[in-house]
Amino acid sequence: MRSNMITVAAVVAGIFLVAPMATADDVQEQLRLMEQRMAEMEDRLQATSDELNTAKTTVEEQQSLLTDAGIAADDRGIRSGVGKFLKEIDISGVVAASYNYRFMDSGDDVSNGGNIGYFRHPDSNTFALDQLWMVIDKPVTEESRAGFHAEYVYGKTANSQGASGAFNSGDGDSQDYEQSGLLYTGYVSYLAPIGSGVQIDAGKLATVLGAEVLQTNQNFNITTGLVFGLQPVTYTGVQASTALTDNLGLTVGVMNDVYTATSADLENDKAYLAQLQLATDMFGLNVGAIVGNDRTLGCTDADDDCYTSVFDVLLTMDPSDSLSLWLNFDWVKKFGERQTADGDAYGIAAAGRIAITDDTGFATRVEYVRTTSSFNSGVVGIPGGGGASIPGSLGEVLSLTGTIDHALTEDLKLRLEARWDRNLANGDSGGFVNGQNGTFNPGATVNGSRDNQVVGLAELYYEF
Repeated sequence: MRSNMITVAAVVAGIFLVAPMATADDVQEQLRLMEQRMAEMEDRLQATSDELNTAKTTVEEQQSLLTDAGIAADDRGIRSGVGKFLKEIDISGVVAASYNYRFMDSGDDVSNGGNIGYFRHPDSNTFALDQLWMVIDKPVTEESRAGFHAEYVYGKTANSQGASGAFNSGDGDSQDYEQSGLLYTGYVSYLAPIGSGVQIDAGKLATVLGAEVLQTNQNFNITTGLVFGLQPVTYTGVQASTALTDNLGLTVGVMNDVYTATSADLENDKAYLAQLQLATDMFGLNVGAIVGNDRTLGCTDADDDCYTSVFDVLLTMDPSDSLSLWLNFDWVKKFGERQTADGDAYGIAAAGRIAITDDTGFATRVEYVRTTSSFNSGVVGIPGGGGASIPGSLGEVLSLTGTIDHALTEDLKLRLEARWDRNLANGDSGGFVNGQNGTFNPGATVNGSRDNQVVGLAELYYEF
């Protein structure tokens, strides 16, 4: 009995002694595993740290390359001149190709059927690169008050405008502008901290008068109209513009000449410009005039007393998102003791465009121009600023234009146009007869007489 008790006690004691020993072994194993896992985590953390250091080095190298290229700022927020320049300028423009066909009449010279009074499309039955137009603009802001603007044009538009003398000094340069192109405008700007800001532009400037411009994608129609021919296109000088109120603006300027963008003032005289602009959400009204020295045809002495004034009123309206309208009136007066073509010209034009669909629209324009006989005397064009828009013997002309436009893509547009011009005066002498080499020959009998012309045009242009 005693031995049994001893045996039981020994067994119980063994159980209690063996259990702690087993537990100690488990804990030791767990500690070993934890140490192993911690070592693995340390290795992973080191690898991650190495990867982060490599990525940081790569980023720093890329940042350095971008900073050196002027595309990104460095740690001090400094950007190189080239990068800053590229960021602040805007580049845009248009490339346009065209074809036109003058519908012949028995009095037309078939071999040289030039379009009478068409400024950008003077050559009939002709394919042409109408214009390659590039604009580089660095606008002025309150943060960057200095800027500049430049426009370059190449193609038929450049040749026509260069020949008219509106771009150059009018010195009779025979350079082929269609092949070489020329500078349309180029000027520097400064936003003076006066009132709400006064922008001062100096150099070769585009006129602020009128509704139409030479850049084709800015107009409703392919051709520029008769009233466009009464207005200046470019001039050289300085002008200042400012906002008087939220809706009212003012532009004033001093130019070398009314019509010619000459950089040499041979007459020691100037032309003066002023325009008041009113703009609301639905309509706009511009009233302006330029008056002063004029070197266009009709002056017997280029150095003395030849002046022209152009009074211009433009009303624009946007009754809806799909309809846009404008009405433009001009009164041109040539005067001065040496002015042989003194007199008056009056022109009014109305135009509108309606969007038929998101991609297709229709535009129309109607114009009427009347001149006094003395104004016409000796003047090939009226008056030379927008080119030979009206032959000299035509005292009263009516013009109707219709244009369909369609967007082939977001940037590519196709336009088709028909235009009819009618001479309401001097009907016996025609006025729209083609003479030798496609030029206008007043009173010509060899080609008969014709009091109207009809021209169809097609234009494809890409704007960027």
